[in-house]
Amino acid sequence: MPAPRLSAEGLSVLAGSVGDAASLARYTGKIVQVPGSSCLWRTGAVSGRGHGRFWLGHDRVILAHRFAFAVAHGVAALGQERVLGHRCDNPLCQRIGPGHVVVSSPLQNRREWASRRHLLGNPLTDPRGARKRAVQLRDLARRDPARVAVDLEQLRRISGEQLALW
Repeated sequence: MPAPRLSAEGLSVLAGSVGDAASLARYTGKIVQVPGSSCLWRTGAVSGRGHGRFWLGHDRVILAHRFAFAVAHGVAALGQERVLGHRCDNPLCQRIGPGHVVVSSPLQNRREWASRRHLLGNPLTDPRGARKRAVQLRDLARRDPARVAVDLEQLRRISGEQLALW
């Protein structure tokens, strides 16, 4: 589902957070590198669909990758975009750019998801589901980012094998 367009008040709150050194430090303090992964992993709050969440104040929250996009491209640019797609299929990813978080459309995002959801080794095939997978990987990344790489390799191995039919 596409994110709703931000209201003028929402854009103003977002602009204040993007321009605030303390907010930026709070955001970047929850980003880690995982060995063997080109994603930037969010270790903060997680939404119901497994995306990172970032609080802009006491009563406003935004998907963390949308905040990252506003930091990289400006609040006005984010205000023009309803959908940002994760080409890496990692909802915790915060890397803005080709192969990771990119501008998309609802139709393009659904088509890409449908074309990749059954590919062997793809995160979308994880039997845990998006939220449970994200929470477990986030928790691993908080404790030991190298353990995330082990989990990802196990998933690739398991989903890359033909399962027994009986």
